[in-house]
Parts: sequence; structure tokens; C-alpha cells
Amino acid sequence: MMSRGARKFVFTGRSGCDKPMAQQLVTRLRDGGATVSVVRGDVSDIDHVHEAVAACEALGPIGGVVQAAMGLREGLFTTMPNSAWHTAIQPKWKGSWNLHNALEGHDAALDFFLLTSSLSGSCGTATESNYCTANGFLDAFAHWRHAQGKPAISLGLGMISEVGYLHENPDIEALLLRKGIQPLNEDELLQVIDFGLTPPAGSHAHILTGLEALAIRKLMEKGFDVNNGIMEDPRTSLLAASLLAEQESKDGANQGAGLSQLAAAAEWVRDVPPAAQAMFAAEVSAPSMVDAISRLAKKRFSNLILMPADQIDERQPLPTFGVDSMLAAEFRTWFWNTFKVDVPYLDIVSPQKSLVHLAELVGEKLVASWAE
Repeated sequence: MMSRGARKFVFTGRSGCDKPMAQQLVTRLRDGGATVSVVRGDVSDIDHVHEAVAACEALGPIGGVVQAAMGLREGLFTTMPNSAWHTAIQPKWKGSWNLHNALEGHDAALDFFLLTSSLSGSCGTATESNYCTANGFLDAFAHWRHAQGKPAISLGLGMISEVGYLHENPDIEALLLRKGIQPLNEDELLQVIDFGLTPPAGSHAHILTGLEALAIRKLMEKGFDVNNGIMEDPRTSLLAASLLAEQESKDGANQGAGLSQLAAAAEWVRDVPPAAQAMFAAEVSAPSMVDAISRLAKKRFSNLILMPADQIDERQPLPTFGVDSMLAAEFRTWFWNTFKVDVPYLDIVSPQKSLVHLAELVGEKLVASWAE
């Protein structure tokens, strides 16, 4: 913004200038000739927002707003306490409404009203239902303001590498990469923000990053499972078709070869109902159904923890491989999508349960469902 001529800045945040990086930013701006005010406050508190707006008015007309507040509290939705839910919801939901209401009468002077959202608002992330919901609200809120003739744009950022929260939490960064979400470095992030603040971007209310087709294809070629939920959304049909056509052709050929072997497969395969045989097509050589399930689960688990399958002992408890709540939730979702079997979350994180135990559980539930 300094390079675009901005010389007056007002920041508000709960920690004010306590953090070293915040102090460095303020110092750098002031050394560059900018006037900087810092208001300690919470954007979800309307009184604090009014105080920040007053500080802006003292410097002159308000040219633009960047709403970058966020809060994180992970957990499964079914066990998430109310306080954890609102930790993520309040800064984005209530904070954005507070800014909208406090700036009433200033909209004509605003060049931009930028909301830093996330790709998770569109495709979701395991154990972060609160954060995903908050970002989904920002995306809808930007569309709503836009429909009112007011400036607004929501940037659905995928993953920011080299700086910020994910740089300090590489485990979450690895998780997002496994889902096919592509990183932006600091320079690329600034370019996206610059685009969001500059016409013709003003004609759009929502911009997504992190789903670049060529980069996702490279991950697919390396064997990563990047067919995340957003690929099933009709709005991404062109992207999905571009990415998956070749992969589906390969999978179809492999599955066809597997199905052609069913007639000569082991006895257990012939006991599987025809409608369910396709799920085992890639593992018809397994000596038993449980072994086939174990092999399939091992392949998926290998992808989740970024470890070669031949280095994974399927008899070892999953927590010994560093399985956390997010990985467990993803693995549980995979079991359901693949076998339509609900594997208890506590079994996946149990220090007594291994891939073999989970395969036996899935096998038992499949047989029981076929007998119904």
C-alpha cells in the first residue's frame, strides 16, 4: 500500500504492538514516512471498532478497510465446546458486521473493503468446522455488500508459505498440501491482495486461490489423493473435468483389468456382492477380504502421513506414526467414502488399534451390512 501512495494507517488488534513483528512493521512504515496509529482492541467488540474508526477519522477520509482477524480452535464438531466454536466465529462474523455498521456513511469514500477469507470456506478442512463456517460467512458477506453497491471482496486464500501461521505450523501446512491446496509465497500473496484492491477486481466479490490446475496435476502424478470435496461442487466442474479426465481414464483401465480378474480371484471375492466388488478391484490378489481392506487402507494412510507404504508396519498402533486429530478425521472420512463404513474416531487414535484392527472392523461391518 505504501508503494501505491498510502501514507496513513490505523491498526487494531488485541495485542496492539506487543509482538516484535508488529513493532517492526510499525517502525518500518514510520521510517518510510507514514503516519501510523495502533488501537488495542477486539474487532468483535463494537466499542473497540468505533474507537478505531474515530482514529481513522482523525487522520482524514477513510480510503479502505482490510479485515484480517481470525481465531483458531480445532476439534471435531460433535465434541466441540461452544467457546471453541465462537473462538473462530466471532472475529470474522461479528467483527465484519461491526466494521460494516461502524463505517456506515463512509462507503462512498471507500476504495476497498477487503476480507481475508480461506479456501476452507469452500472446500472444508477436517476438525475446523468453526473456521470453515466463519470463512464461508465472509464469502457470502462480500457478495451481500457487493449487491448493496458497497465495495467488498473476499480473498479465499489457500495456503501461505514462508510467513504467518502455516509457516509456524508445518504439520497443518503438510495436511493442506496433501489435499491438493497449493501454497502462495509472500510475494504471490501480495500480488493477490494487490489484484483484489485494484479494478477490474472490484467487479468480483470472491476470489479463490490454491486450486491451480497444473500444480494439482503434478501432485496427482506423484500419487497424492487430491480429489477433495470441492471437486464434487458443480461450480468447479470445469476445473474438475480438466484435472480428473486423464486420471479417470487411468483408473478405469486399472479397474477394468482388476474386474477382469475377479472370475479367477480368491474365494472371498466371489462372496462379495456384485455391487461391492468394484471397491476391491485393485486388490483381488489379496488372500482375504481383510487383507484387501488392509492394503487399501495402508495406501491411503501412506498418503496421509507422507511415508512410503513399505515403511509402514500395519500391526503398529496408528498414534506411533504421529496421527493427530486432523489426520484421524481425514482417515475416518476416507473409510466412509470408500466402504460406507463408520469407523469410530476413538479407534483410529487408540494406542491399541492398528491398520489390521481397523481392517478387521471394516470387514465385519461390511459382512453384516451385506447380510441385511
